[in-house]
Amino acid sequence: MTKQALIALGCALLLSLIPGARAAVLNFDAPAQIDIDNTTQVATYPEAGFILSGQAASYLPLDGIGDGGSGGLFLLADSPLRFSAVGSSKFQLLGMVFGLLDVNDAGVLSVQGLRSDNSLLNQNLTLGALQAFSFQGWSELREVSFTANANVVLDNLNAQSLPEPGTAVLGLAAATGLLLTRRRKIG
Repeated sequence: MTKQALIALGCALLLSLIPGARAAVLNFDAPAQIDIDNTTQVATYPEAGFILSGQAASYLPLDGIGDGGSGGLFLLADSPLRFSAVGSSKFQLLGMVFGLLDVNDAGVLSVQGLRSDNSLLNQNLTLGALQAFSFQGWSELREVSFTANANVVLDNLNAQSLPEPGTAVLGLAAATGLLLTRRRKIG
């Protein structure tokens, strides 16, 4: 095998190892077991490369309460819930379905995003029957927190993990190497 072929093969291998952006919709239809830390009483729930965490007994995935009678996440009033990507990578929040558990109640769901530069994004949503909401510009996030003043249902959390900057540099280096070996063959 020639030196150029080995370089091209190495670059192709690097490209194949680079994780891209990964989109996910947390629908709570097949909930994993919630893990509770007995010391801190913090409960964690992983799904689709993301993790939700909050005080034990403050939230619970339940069948039949979500969009269209599917699974959903029940969140008690005044109980903050944190949402982040597994491995502390950055992500983008795209949308969700939310509403009151009891439509005879009234309230507000506060959503706060913490960006990687420590700036904050805030959105207050009036609670009612289940409805969809799309977030615009909620990217480069490290964490999102949800808090409501009434019992709430969350469903179809739509998020996308973002590759780290080092990953992009590695991808650019590998692609450049492939282009250079291709150029040498042509010339």
